[in-house]
Amino acid sequence: MAQTAAQKKAAAAKIAAAKKEAAYIESLSNPITSQYDPRIAENMDIAPISTASSSNQTVMDLPVAKTKANEIKNADGSTTVIYSDGSYDIIPATKSTAVTDDPVYAAILASLGAYNISGLAGTLAQIRSDYPDISSEDMLALLRNDPRYNKGYLERFSGNAKLAAAGKPVLSEKEYLANEAAYAKIFKAYGVDRFANTAQYATLIGNELAPDEVGARVSMAYNRVLNADSHVLEALRKFGSSLSTGDLIAAMLDPKNQLPELERKITSAEIGGAALKQGLQAFEAATSVQSSKYSNVMGGTIGTEAAMQSGETGAQANVDYQAIARELPTTEFLSSISKGLPQYAQVEAEKARIQGLASEERKKQDLYALEQARWSGSSGAAQGAFSTGYLKRSSTAGLI
Repeated sequence: MAQTAAQKKAAAAKIAAAKKEAAYIESLSNPITSQYDPRIAENMDIAPISTASSSNQTVMDLPVAKTKANEIKNADGSTTVIYSDGSYDIIPATKSTAVTDDPVYAAILASLGAYNISGLAGTLAQIRSDYPDISSEDMLALLRNDPRYNKGYLERFSGNAKLAAAGKPVLSEKEYLANEAAYAKIFKAYGVDRFANTAQYATLIGNELAPDEVGARVSMAYNRVLNADSHVLEALRKFGSSLSTGDLIAAMLDPKNQLPELERKITSAEIGGAALKQGLQAFEAATSVQSSKYSNVMGGTIGTEAAMQSGETGAQANVDYQAIARELPTTEFLSSISKGLPQYAQVEAEKARIQGLASEERKKQDLYALEQARWSGSSGAAQGAFSTGYLKRSSTAGLI
């Protein structure tokens, strides 16, 4: 590294001062005795010699040698050594074998810091030892690809490792980090920070779930359940599902294993929610319960599982349960007063409308026919029955 003008000026001043000191020492009658001068000894970076001498050694016995007076560290790493006689030597910088003094190591550290990788000092030292003149690009290539050195890198970018194992193209570090940032933004926006970690990101990348697809999946969980009609979430919880908000998102993010099951649960909840919205019963499995209005009428439902098997969807369930809710007050009442005829309550209405069973539809028609017969006088006096006008209006509304 070239010295600046200020550094050169400072170095020259140090050399001039050292030369002046060396000249002073040289002016003494015996330079060696200058070692008894503490001021001179300190400038020469040596310990002063005691005036006490042994009986068999005198001052004149000491060898006259070239004595170092000063030492200056230069900006390029070299050292200027100035001797007491005014001469000086420039000693080149010794090439360090320490990894931390190597610009290649510094460049690699900067890259690894951007990748959020740590704990690779030992690996870098080993690479430097094995390849003393390696460039930063080649060192990074070994960290990525060489089985001897790439354990830490593969752990950090384990999503790429999964892709590579499947024979699929891997992402560049820049693409990988951009995906992670996008995932984090999605999870933060929906308040599911538990998924904002490198392990989850690696799973998404390994499953080839790009950020836009992850966003669509998370949005689906929220739009169909969490932000939908409250009765859908009520049904999901009523059915005993342990799916929390986080579980819904987790299932959405696992297309291979959990997505079909989640789709089934959501659809079931949507069907049940449509029933609950109309004040009707909602259960996953077929359930029989007594009517809340009539002690001799049994309510219940075929269950959302059976409804799904018949092709029912959440959207269609909203239509069907609105129709069922309109006719049940009449059919349940007729069932309560019509001895000898099968009842027609919610479960029978579901079988007729959702499962398309003609036998259940006939039960309703028989009840209506009996009520009309009561009013026509063919079956005796009616007790609290509806008028035929009501039945005609029901027929016009599509309930018969």
